[in-house]
Amino acid sequence: MKRRSLIKWMAATASAGYSWQSTSQAQSSVSKFPEKPLRIIVPFPPGGPADALARPLAQQLGERLKQTVVIENRPGANTVIAAQHLLNSPADGYSLMLANEAGLSLAPAVAPIMGNPPPYKSETDFAAISMLTQYGSVMSMSPTLPVQTLQEFLAYAKQNPGKLSYASVGVGSQPQMMMEILNLAEKLDIVHIPYQGVAPAVIDLLAGRVQVMISAPAAPGPHIRAGKLKGIAYSGSQRLHSLPMVPTFAEGGLPNYEARGWFGIIMHGNTPEPIKNMLAEAIWSIAKSPSYQANAIMANGLETATVEPANFQAFLAKDVRDWKARIESIRQRIK
Repeated sequence: MKRRSLIKWMAATASAGYSWQSTSQAQSSVSKFPEKPLRIIVPFPPGGPADALARPLAQQLGERLKQTVVIENRPGANTVIAAQHLLNSPADGYSLMLANEAGLSLAPAVAPIMGNPPPYKSETDFAAISMLTQYGSVMSMSPTLPVQTLQEFLAYAKQNPGKLSYASVGVGSQPQMMMEILNLAEKLDIVHIPYQGVAPAVIDLLAGRVQVMISAPAAPGPHIRAGKLKGIAYSGSQRLHSLPMVPTFAEGGLPNYEARGWFGIIMHGNTPEPIKNMLAEAIWSIAKSPSYQANAIMANGLETATVEPANFQAFLAKDVRDWKARIESIRQRIK
C-alpha cells in the first residue's frame, strides 16, 4: 500500500473508531440517566398556579426517577427570560421548563408589534415534552361595578368609554390580548393596567382600583366563591366544575369568544431523543394520575389535558400560528 493511501486508510479507521466511541459514550450516558438532580425552571414567581403545578410534579417525578428534582423560579419578560435560560443550559436532559402559551405562542406573535422578538423559534428550538393541563379563562369583576351579567357589563362599558380599566399580568400576556380582542369585537374602550403578577392584580380588583380581569381561574376563583368578586363568564365549552355558578361566554351571548391556555413541560430541542421519550412518558403518566389531577389540576380550577405527548409539538406549532392571526387583528390596540 502506498504511503498516501496508507495515511488515508489510517485516518478513516481512526475517524470511524472515534465516531463509534462517541456514539457508544452517548448511549452509555443516556442509559445511566439521571445521574444527578434535575431542575424544573418555572417562569413565574413562587406561590402562583404555575408553582402549584410544578412542585407536586417535581416530587412525583423525583420519586419515579429516584433522583432529586428541584424548582428554580425565574420570572420576567412574559416567561422569555426563563425560556432563554433553558436554551443557554446544556441539552442533556437535566433542565426542564414549565411553559405556557405566554412565552412560546404569544411572545413570537406580539414581537412584530412590540419590536422585541424573543431570541428563539418556539416550534424548533424547544422540545415539547408533555402537556400538563389546559384551561379556560374566567372574567372576574370588581364588586363595585353595578352589573351582574356579561351583557350588562358590555352595555355599561359602552356607556362609559375610557372610564373602566382592566388588569393583566403584563404587556403581551394572554389576559391583555383577550381583553383587547373583546375591546375590538364589542367596540369598547377599557384601559389596560399591567401588573407584575396575578396576586397584586387580584388585590386591586378586590379594592375596585381596576374593574375587570380575564385570567386563569386559580387566583380569582376563591374570591368568586366567597362572593367578593363577581364571576361573569368562563371561556370553556361548558361551566367549570369548581365555578359552577359562572356561565360560559356562549351562555352570556358571545359564542365565538375564545380565551384558552395551557401549561406543559418543554426542554432544549437538542436533548437526546431517548431522554425526551423517557421523561415524556413519566410526566404524562403523572399528569394523568388521580392524585395529580385532584391536587394540582382540579384544585386550581384547571382542566385535564387532552393533547398527548406525541402531538404536543404539532399543537405548539399550531398555537403559534393561531396567536399570530389573533394578534394581527388587534395590532392597532396594542401598539
